[in-house]
Amino acid sequence: MGNTLKTSVLLILFHIWFISAMYGEGTKQLMPTSADICELWPHCFFGPYPAFAASCAGEDGRLNVRIASTSEKLYFGFGAEWGISVTYSLFAPNGTLVLTGTLGTGSQGYVTNYNQVCTGPSAIVAGGYNAIMYQPLMTGDYYFEFAIPSTGKMNVHFFDITVASSTNAIIDGRVWSKNWVFATMDGQRRFKGKFYIYSDDHIVTEVSFKDFIPDAFAICSNATGCYNTGNLQLDRKSQTGLVQYGQYKVFLNNPDPVIFPSGYLSGVSNFAVSTPSCDGVAFITFNSSVAGVIDLVIHVNPAVGIQPEDVTIVGQANVGLNSFMWNGFNGLGQEVGNGTPIRVEGFIAAGLTNLPLYDAEYCVGIKVNLIRPSGPTPSIYWDDTNISGGTSNLNGCSNSTSGCHSWSYFIGETNTINSWWYALKQDVVSVNFRVRRNNAQTNAYAICSGDSIYLAGHWRKTSGTFISGGLSVLTGCDSTRTDILTVNSRPLVNLGPDMIMCDGEPLTLNAGACLDCSYIWNTGQTTSSITVTMSGVYHVVVTTNQGCSSSDEMVFTHFPVPPPGVLQIKHN
Repeated sequence: MGNTLKTSVLLILFHIWFISAMYGEGTKQLMPTSADICELWPHCFFGPYPAFAASCAGEDGRLNVRIASTSEKLYFGFGAEWGISVTYSLFAPNGTLVLTGTLGTGSQGYVTNYNQVCTGPSAIVAGGYNAIMYQPLMTGDYYFEFAIPSTGKMNVHFFDITVASSTNAIIDGRVWSKNWVFATMDGQRRFKGKFYIYSDDHIVTEVSFKDFIPDAFAICSNATGCYNTGNLQLDRKSQTGLVQYGQYKVFLNNPDPVIFPSGYLSGVSNFAVSTPSCDGVAFITFNSSVAGVIDLVIHVNPAVGIQPEDVTIVGQANVGLNSFMWNGFNGLGQEVGNGTPIRVEGFIAAGLTNLPLYDAEYCVGIKVNLIRPSGPTPSIYWDDTNISGGTSNLNGCSNSTSGCHSWSYFIGETNTINSWWYALKQDVVSVNFRVRRNNAQTNAYAICSGDSIYLAGHWRKTSGTFISGGLSVLTGCDSTRTDILTVNSRPLVNLGPDMIMCDGEPLTLNAGACLDCSYIWNTGQTTSSITVTMSGVYHVVVTTNQGCSSSDEMVFTHFPVPPPGVLQIKHN
């Protein structure tokens, strides 16, 4: 093939590529084919979805387009299903209304078919739609709002927002929102679009789906998950109901790198555990050259894997020296004893990105790619255990073919399912140490006279203070034990000798006076003395309020009275 022919072929191929790439942002990214349906869903209070692209939506729910120069041009067009008219308003970055109108079939700016909207503005490329053009008077984020009909929502079936240079060169990566709301119309169609998330540390990740079948759904991205309470372990868990907040910009294309530059990735060094004090507390310290998240596991249980006794610490890592405290208690809330061997491992991560999806009924696999800066494909994490039937993966999943994190229709229905990943994930070198805890104890004991107790290496029967132990050989912390023993007296009980008496003569048995004592006779009586008239064995237990007891018993015998005239002999 000659050079002239090669050049011609290359020019033709470039022309085909150039024309195919000459489109703005909107339907083309969300609907790869005309059979795919994905509409913008501007609304205020339609169900529990977050407000979007309407006057009530607030800053986080705006549909934004970034203008970097007043020489740039803004082209746009919208179309609704069934030819319904669309009323829009365009606001400048300072909140001033700069353009408004109602678009209907046949009017400028109204898009009626898929091919037109994907081709782009006809002022730029032939065969496109008749776009409205606005010449910006200031730079910054312009935003669109839609008038919401009485149905409570506006189904924008086709939309295109194109930023072009002064020479009509299209500039992608300018359209974004912090909270998007979309609809696929019937809950049977698959969503095949992609999103590009621009984190606050300027990391761009691309999100796509292996098999995603929502009906209407809301998407946002942030640094912590569903909540932002400061407890990352709880905040990142998926939640029942709508629990979302938008923080990061979510684009339909790779954000324009000129005005949305890339961040950088670095790591951690000098990971260590400072010498613990004798209160059980330990400080894990390290240096970081980038802001990110530290995820640590304190292995109290030496068994492989994460056990119930182990402790997870998740927190924000800052540039420079960082320090995180472990309070010396295990995962069950129990105090870890002096000298217990501990292993600490974990990782530090930057570019932490959470993706809370609301009402995303069915998903088989989320795919994440690191777009810029360059680096390995991030692993995906999730914790759906707050939702009945939900699973978790805290070790990370990476599958470029099928994606990671799947859930059923019922788990996604009206719930917020969160996934998260890190652009940089660096394992820290594990560190071993022993718990150092003063184990100085003071114990008080009480026994009754006549009993004994084993204290400080001997059986003790007398009151006193007995000290044992000393400094721990393993840790050097105080392990002294002080035992204070009190010996309480038992009550004196004496019912007297056994007695023989004639029938009819009563006998009073007295267990003696004892302050704050309790009495129990084998007759069931509870007084200090009782009167008996029948033969038998009588027994009493007397107990002091310190719990010391004494007992006694006596035998009482009655003989019949002799009949009259019978000689009676009395022995004095």
